[in-house]
Amino acid sequence: MKTIKNLYLIALLLSGIHAKAQDKPVVSLHGFVAAETYFDTRKTVSAREGAILLYPSAESFDTEGNDVNDYSEFMMTSIQSRLNATVTGFSAFGAKGTAVLEGDFVGTTNDQTGLLRLRHAFIKLDWEKDQLIAGKYWHPLFIESAFPRVLHWGAAVPFGVLNRSPQLRYTRKFANSKWSFSLLSQMDFKNSGPNGYSVEYAQQSGIPEFNTRFETKISNTFSGGITLGYKTLQPLTENTLGLSTDEKIGSYYSDLWLNITGRKFKWNIQNIYGQNMNNFFLIGGYGVKNVKANGDYEYTNTNTWNLVSDAFTTTGNVRYGLNAGYSKNLGTDDDLAKEDGSFVGLYVLGSNIDYMYQIAPRVEFLAGKMKIGGEIIYTGTAYGTTQVDGSVANSDVISSTRFLLHFKYSF
Repeated sequence: MKTIKNLYLIALLLSGIHAKAQDKPVVSLHGFVAAETYFDTRKTVSAREGAILLYPSAESFDTEGNDVNDYSEFMMTSIQSRLNATVTGFSAFGAKGTAVLEGDFVGTTNDQTGLLRLRHAFIKLDWEKDQLIAGKYWHPLFIESAFPRVLHWGAAVPFGVLNRSPQLRYTRKFANSKWSFSLLSQMDFKNSGPNGYSVEYAQQSGIPEFNTRFETKISNTFSGGITLGYKTLQPLTENTLGLSTDEKIGSYYSDLWLNITGRKFKWNIQNIYGQNMNNFFLIGGYGVKNVKANGDYEYTNTNTWNLVSDAFTTTGNVRYGLNAGYSKNLGTDDDLAKEDGSFVGLYVLGSNIDYMYQIAPRVEFLAGKMKIGGEIIYTGTAYGTTQVDGSVANSDVISSTRFLLHFKYSF
């Protein structure tokens, strides 16, 4: 009997040691070092030393009729290099825990290019059928399984969505599907307004952004889902007459996507429609539609439609991809207010753009964790005159081509 008791005590001791070992946090470091060289056939609208390519610059003529934006550009950069620290192996509240801290050197503004910035910082708790994420992570409108795998930085903006936001996200898992609900605020991906791009418009509204997402796996070949969201901004707390104001503007957005997975390829398609989308690096925004007698502004949204397709091979040491995108300005919900021939307030990215399109073939050569790739990015942008309904008339297409050489070592 004494032997049995001793064996029982030893078993309890060993199980306690095993439990502690199981709950011992493990920190892993990974990331990549990247270097890019690119040549543009025309001056572009871009950011971060040109690494974030948006679209070709509009024509601008000097006194002799020469287009001052008709010149080529060349640049080399490594700012997208990244470092990630992930903590696993701990549990809390009956859930498996993960903590992630990640940074790169893209910066949050142009004058901070090359400085370390916070990219991701979140805690994830996983139960059997439930998950909770708290912190800065991909915005739910950014679809991790469907974003364009282009070589150039930015997930093919301004056609594909790019945004990371502070959030609380609850996800319920089902057999082949999952549904999530999120509350969000803004950080370095923010809307424009009277004081430029700022988090203050979302912050002073006092209302979080709401988002819900449903995704499902139909078969081994087909999967997809839908995202719906609504955000509220308060551009001003004091109106033009110096009086307190609480006028707000609400905007909604949606994304319907489909993934097609073959034995040696994948094809992702996204259909994005929304209002006031410039915090996602898409064209659009909002403007003043009326000035009330007490000096308050009333606002109206611009509407944007994007279609993005990205197909690529997934096997072999040489891989190919083709990304294509289309973006259309659908105008405002209400007419914009004008004063002395000018708009009272127009806070829009690409307000004089009617539509844009892009096609970008790429090739990648892989050797272990090293990759060398090349990409050609052709972008056409139809510039014209902004109308009172937010649409653009009398547009002409201006185009540019970027030739990109990409090196990356992952660790």
